[in-house]
Amino acid sequence: MDNLSPAVIERQQAYIEEHPVESVDLDALEEQRVATQAELASTGQVNRAVIQQYEDRQKKIAALRETIARREHEKEKEERKVQTIKDQWLPELNALIEQVNIRFSAAFDRIRCAGEVRLAQDDDFNKWAIEILVKFRSNEPLQLLTGQRQSGGERSLTTILYLMSLTGLAKTPFALVDEINQGMDVKYERAVHNELIQVTCAEDSGQYFLITPKLLPNLTYHERVTTLVINNGDYLPETRDEKGKVNNYGDLSANLVAYRRTARKA
Repeated sequence: MDNLSPAVIERQQAYIEEHPVESVDLDALEEQRVATQAELASTGQVNRAVIQQYEDRQKKIAALRETIARREHEKEKEERKVQTIKDQWLPELNALIEQVNIRFSAAFDRIRCAGEVRLAQDDDFNKWAIEILVKFRSNEPLQLLTGQRQSGGERSLTTILYLMSLTGLAKTPFALVDEINQGMDVKYERAVHNELIQVTCAEDSGQYFLITPKLLPNLTYHERVTTLVINNGDYLPETRDEKGKVNNYGDLSANLVAYRRTARKA
């Protein structure tokens, strides 16, 4: 008894407490002893290399568990840092997008349609995006603006109204829009023109350049609007200078020679 290890003594004591003397079945104990001895005998026949491999794997598993626990702790620490930084700029971003959404929705209301701008968030910041939802017919829900779902005219209308919703929020000196009214329904084109005049002619608005090959008749304009008509063709009219000399501005080669001559004199 004195040669027994503390662990064995502890197990014996636990067994004695769980099985009082009067409840011990000697036959059952003998069967259990025989089974345990058989189990011990079978383990003695196991290849030592297998046992070593098992022990090595156990050590690797323990090391990996420690690594996982450490990295989980580091991950939680970095996530807290990200959340702290996110809490600083996300409210301002949401407030800015809400301002754009209010202007965008109001512009769509004025043409008897519906529109919404919202922020799409994801665990991956690379997948964050501004989503634009529109509805052009009363019998359909708001739908995400895509290159397939809406017509070309509807996409053009949405684009120009979104750009105008940024006016006053995005501090840019000017904006240039090229042929935005092409393929647009006449009703929407007139509505967009009126919206463009209203927004771009405000006191705090930057410059807008609209390039288009055509405009509808009887449109509404503002005193701040300047319209430039550019003619293009093979022929340009001749003009005369103060001395009566004919200058053909269509002759680019002659103009280049004249310019160089003037530059040398200067």
